[in-house]
Amino acid sequence: MGKKQMITDLSLNSRINDVFLLKNKEFKVRRDKKTIDMFFKIADKTGEIEAINWDVSIDKVEELSTIQFAHIQGFITKQKDDGSLQATISSIIKAAPLDYSDYLPQSKENLDELIKKLWLKIKSIENSYLKALLKAFFDDPQFVEKFKRAPAATKVHQPYIGGLLEHTLSVVTICEAICNIYKEIDRDFLITMAILHDIGKVREYAYDQVIEHTDEGKLLGHIALGLEMIDQKIKNLKDFPQDLELMVKHTILSHHGHFEFGSPKLPSILAAIALHYADEMEAKISGFINIKEESKDFKEKWSKWIWWLERPIYLDEEIILKNKISETEED
Repeated sequence: MGKKQMITDLSLNSRINDVFLLKNKEFKVRRDKKTIDMFFKIADKTGEIEAINWDVSIDKVEELSTIQFAHIQGFITKQKDDGSLQATISSIIKAAPLDYSDYLPQSKENLDELIKKLWLKIKSIENSYLKALLKAFFDDPQFVEKFKRAPAATKVHQPYIGGLLEHTLSVVTICEAICNIYKEIDRDFLITMAILHDIGKVREYAYDQVIEHTDEGKLLGHIALGLEMIDQKIKNLKDFPQDLELMVKHTILSHHGHFEFGSPKLPSILAAIALHYADEMEAKISGFINIKEESKDFKEKWSKWIWWLERPIYLDEEIILKNKISETEED
């Protein structure tokens, strides 16, 4: 028997009684130095809810800290001003899900159709060396399956199954628009790099049971992993030009655009700077859209403080614009 109760099924005063993923666990000792409370989130593919387990015995802390999935019992005891819920938990028992897909957020897009669109972009590449490099990856069914399912991130933008494919196609589309404006940019090179820029994420993230960083993802990151993967492919390609190889590797290394954002090199060729801004634009706008979606039940004009934007965002723009459209139609 599969999972019956989803996060979206819960509302104020609902009884909680099912298996959930436990996230963001934090144990806080009260002022008496004896009582420990556990703050965490329960989650599945439909969302997540803040939860508190009061009065945790000290001998249970180590066990609870290692539990990833658990059968949870409790109640939704609070609804905050922003519409979010908070649960009080009475029982946490380690459990293994029957179907891990119940806990992995999914893209709303048809991933097979997105892969077909990506292949059309690959077929449009005229440079034989760059097309051979792309095909070295995408002719491999195992790689394609990983690429199709990988998330783009664990939070901020497209943190769900299929997110990397969505993000990549959007970056490709932005890069095509850039090439239409700036004829000086080589389209074949920029589109190739847009397709390949985040391939390291198929190894940076684990996404079979939960979406999280792998050990090599934590230790190396997707830029270093992507460079390694490209280096291995180029070594197996016949007569791949050395200067083109340097440009490909430089563009991978520099696509985050800043040292503090993880790029070991700054963009020093035209296509690299174009890719950086296309990538940043797509990630920021997608992340912004995610915030607005998550805040749809928020009763305020402004969101909460967004750490990666270093500001709250204004939530009423759609209401204002729709009202203006209605007024225009009436006139």
